[in-house]
Amino acid sequence: MRIRKLEISGFKSFVDRTVVHFDTDVVGIVGPNGCGKSNIVDAIRWAIGEQSAKHLRGKSMSDVIFNGSETRAQHGMAEVTLTFDNSEPTAASQLPLEYRDYAEIAVTRRLFRDGTSEYLINKTQVRLKDVTDLFLGTGVGTKAYSIVEQGKIGLIVSARPEDRRMLIEEAAGITKYKARKKQAEQKMDQTRQNLLRVGDIVSEIQRNLASLKRQAAKAERYVNYRKELEDLVLHEASHKLLEITVLTQRESIGRAEHAEREQASRTALAAREAEIEVTRLEALACEERAERAQNEAFAADNQVRTHEAEIARARDRLRHLEERLVSAAKEQGELEKTIAELRAEKEQLEAQLAGVEEEEARESELALEQHERLEELRHGERTAEHEVAALRRRAAEATAAVAAAEASLAGFDRRMAEMSQRRAKLEDELGRLMYESEELERRRSSLTRNVAELAEGKRLSAEERSRLDAEMKALREQAVSSDRAVEHAKNELGQRRNRLRALEELHARLEGVGAGVKNLLKTKDPALLGLVADRIEAPAELTAAFAGLLGDRLQCAVVSDVERGIALLADLSKNNRGRASVIAARPPFVAGAARRPPRGEGVLGPLVDRLVFAPEDEALARALVGDAVVVATAEVAARLAAEGAGCTLVTLDGTVIREDGVVSGGSGDAVAAGMIEQKREMRALHEFVATKSEEVTALLDAQQKLRLRISEVGTALERARSEAHEGELALVTAEKDLRRAEEQLAAAQKREGVVRSELEDLADNLDAGGSEQQAARDKLAAGRAAREAAAAGLEHAEQVAAEWRERVLGQQSVVTERKVKLARVRERAAAARGTIERLTRSCSELQGRIARLDQERTESAIGAGKAAATIVIAREALVDAVAQAHAAQATLTEARRALDEARQAHAGREADLRGLRQELAEVSEQLRKHELALERLRVEHNHLIEGVRERFRGLELARVVGDYHKRPPVDASHRARIQELTELLDRMGPVNLDAVREHAEAEERYTYYSSQKADLEKALDDLEKAIAQMNRESKRLFKTTYDGINARFKALFPKMFRGGQAELRLTNPDDMLETGIEILAQPPGKKLGNIELMSGGEKALTAVSLIFAIFQFKPSPFCILDEVDAPLDEANVARYNEAIRSMTSHSQFILITHIKRTMQSVDVLYGVTMQEPGVSKLVSVRINETAKRPEREAAPAAAVA
Repeated sequence: MRIRKLEISGFKSFVDRTVVHFDTDVVGIVGPNGCGKSNIVDAIRWAIGEQSAKHLRGKSMSDVIFNGSETRAQHGMAEVTLTFDNSEPTAASQLPLEYRDYAEIAVTRRLFRDGTSEYLINKTQVRLKDVTDLFLGTGVGTKAYSIVEQGKIGLIVSARPEDRRMLIEEAAGITKYKARKKQAEQKMDQTRQNLLRVGDIVSEIQRNLASLKRQAAKAERYVNYRKELEDLVLHEASHKLLEITVLTQRESIGRAEHAEREQASRTALAAREAEIEVTRLEALACEERAERAQNEAFAADNQVRTHEAEIARARDRLRHLEERLVSAAKEQGELEKTIAELRAEKEQLEAQLAGVEEEEARESELALEQHERLEELRHGERTAEHEVAALRRRAAEATAAVAAAEASLAGFDRRMAEMSQRRAKLEDELGRLMYESEELERRRSSLTRNVAELAEGKRLSAEERSRLDAEMKALREQAVSSDRAVEHAKNELGQRRNRLRALEELHARLEGVGAGVKNLLKTKDPALLGLVADRIEAPAELTAAFAGLLGDRLQCAVVSDVERGIALLADLSKNNRGRASVIAARPPFVAGAARRPPRGEGVLGPLVDRLVFAPEDEALARALVGDAVVVATAEVAARLAAEGAGCTLVTLDGTVIREDGVVSGGSGDAVAAGMIEQKREMRALHEFVATKSEEVTALLDAQQKLRLRISEVGTALERARSEAHEGELALVTAEKDLRRAEEQLAAAQKREGVVRSELEDLADNLDAGGSEQQAARDKLAAGRAAREAAAAGLEHAEQVAAEWRERVLGQQSVVTERKVKLARVRERAAAARGTIERLTRSCSELQGRIARLDQERTESAIGAGKAAATIVIAREALVDAVAQAHAAQATLTEARRALDEARQAHAGREADLRGLRQELAEVSEQLRKHELALERLRVEHNHLIEGVRERFRGLELARVVGDYHKRPPVDASHRARIQELTELLDRMGPVNLDAVREHAEAEERYTYYSSQKADLEKALDDLEKAIAQMNRESKRLFKTTYDGINARFKALFPKMFRGGQAELRLTNPDDMLETGIEILAQPPGKKLGNIELMSGGEKALTAVSLIFAIFQFKPSPFCILDEVDAPLDEANVARYNEAIRSMTSHSQFILITHIKRTMQSVDVLYGVTMQEPGVSKLVSVRINETAKRPEREAAPAAAVA
């Protein structure tokens, strides 16, 4: 996966689209500071997924978009495309499967100013994760060792051992395992949460299963009872439907007879209407003829006006054409005169053009001679310039040698100063280390006490959590019980409310009340105060007695005024709307109580004393009940009547013995008893609903308080868990801090010994630096002498070149003068030719205009003839049109007379039609009465059908009536069974009809969630095994990679330093997943020690050795080194370049450098310039190993410097 090319557009200082080709093993990038060299490295990092604006040397990611300059506007988008070569099979095998078959892989990243980002792989839009996964394990990445930018060398040296292990992990390919492990751990957390939730669900379902099973059994019994009740009710409804059907047939026959009479009347009426229609049509025909005659008269008048207008238009056109003929003849004469003038001017210009062309030929010869002289002078100038360039190169080489000598001397001076400063720093550090050792010892003691305190806090927190868990469990059990109680109360309240609504609806529809009473109440007369059954109630045990005594009088309407009641009854009789009874609310005659009510065994007392009514209805109750006395049985009533009780006796079962000896009894009046029972039940239901509503409200309040407490305990439990987690984290942190303090104490003591050893080495190095410093001074003096000699030769050569330049400039002035004169002559000749062409075109155009005028004159003469003929024809047509107008007016007068006669005949026939319509109205009224009767039966029929449909969930009674009409009619046992089943269903109380389905669903959910729980437990186990496997593989890869890199580091360090030794060491060999890595190095002539004790150059070279060791063990497809050679001296730069060249067989190198020797070692050198402020440009130079001559590709070679 070597880089093939980089395309940049709008990224930082690269405004215009710039393409950088990386076709060779080693590519160099050079340029002055601030020109944008490192922006190429940033572009590569950005393209492969860098998300930190800080790592791209910006504050926010929008800083990578070109922000404008003095001459350029800002861009709205930054785009970078990085193209990789994927033709090598070994490289392709490390990529995801979907990209292995591509010969090239192009990764593109775009960023817009609105913050929108796009990632593309081979022009297909992907996610950032896809780009990151593409490079996992390849050694390429935003944090990989393949990109070593400015300052990273220092970070490798100064990094903590734990951070330094990232280099080994990337080389080992562990980063992809760490990413997968992190994902697996996140999945484990999610799985544990899901397992906890599923476990709660399974427990909840287990608790509900037993209750649902009992409810399902009860629901099955309820359904069986209800089915039997429905069967009995349908039996009764079917026979009622048959009765309604018979009555409907009778009324249908009567309606058919009157319908026939109505049809005969309508036929006679239709015949008479047809006659009238004939007279009406005749009148309409006369009217149409009159209208048509009037239209013809109007048309004749219009024709006259049309011919007159046509004559006027023809005269106007004839006059216009005659004027056009005169105008065309005049214009033709003027055009012929203009043509003659233009031809004379053209002949004069052709004569002038011949002279100008001769002058042009002479000037061309003179200009050519002066140009040849200029070329000779320029050849001499170039020879002088080449001499100056050669002398400048020698002067530059001498200057470079002086600069190198000065740099070397400065380096020696700097190193001497650094060593002196280093010795002072080490002495200060030694004192600081001794102080730190004491402080660390005190800190270790403090941390030991803190760890003990945190462990005690952890124990107390665990006890608090246990207490809260127990309380939460108890509260949840209470919540379940509360939910059940609320649900039961709501169900019971809902059933009673439904029953109350049904009863109220029946009461509102006046079910069981006679038709006359219904019609009376429907009048809504203010005098009507309701029924007797609505105003007087009897206890349950006296229902039969009260109903037996009053009977139909329970349906008696109570009125405020007897006279108004009689008027309402008269209205019923008049309209044939049934019979009804009324009674005054305060009857004028109230029966007195029995003189001496009977007493004794079986006598329960006066009935009026046991009834329930409002105080204002007492007179009404006494008027209806009178002196009736309630007794237990018919035998007691008979005995009292025989003894001469002198009052009406009524038994509990409804048997009545009146004073006149009339005895009534039997099965009782079901309608009357039902009305009393219904009223009492409604009152009881109202009381129950009110009481139950208060109970539900209290249960809901208690439930809300319980939930609030559960929430409070849950919050406390969560807070306790959070505090426990924080405490555990604090304990782990404290233990880690304690270990770190102990490690720091040991490191400080170790460092103290190292500092003492380094102070001894520095004293030896200061003594040896004097002789090297003097040799550098001698080399500097020799370089300065050579530079002065080269400067003198260059000055003379520049004087000679200046003389040649003056002679060239003089000759250029002569050539320019001749060129200007020649241009003027040519301009005159071109102007003359243009004028001649223009005159020729004008003559041609005028000739064409004359031809068109001849054509127009001919056409105008023809048009004038046609206009004269049109006038003659129009005059003849005008005479005919006037005659037609007179004839049309006569026809109109005759048509209007015929219309008046037709209208008089039509009026006479309409008078006969009105008598026939009166006869039809009388027959229709009789027919309407039959239809009203049928409508009443239809309403009863529909009411019965709708009642069955409503009660039996959409059942159509007509579908089942055939199953019941063959059964015997409804009897008392039938009704008794209906009553028994109704009471059974009522006693069963609230029934959850969905319990059977809910029980099956609960069992299904229990099976499903139990399976889910097992799957989650298995998934959790699989994830734990996968993480363990990844940990084992990571340890193995890390150990193998570490050993391999350490071996290569040990071998490479002596080569880079020309001696010495170095190695890597693990800070915690027992923990391969977390251990840090220390670097121990011993340059030639020094003792083995920590890299922190080395000089800046030694640190840089050691870090380079480590990077190269990693590349030797795990080559990355490419490597970017950004000014890594800056701290190295000349000798180390040479070894640095040799090492890079030795690794080009398996890696591609991109070097950003200021070092001349590094520039000479590359295959292709790119120069970055900023000729336009704020805008970077690229220039490439291919290094030829023999001639070292630059090959220009995009700009002058001078721009490279």
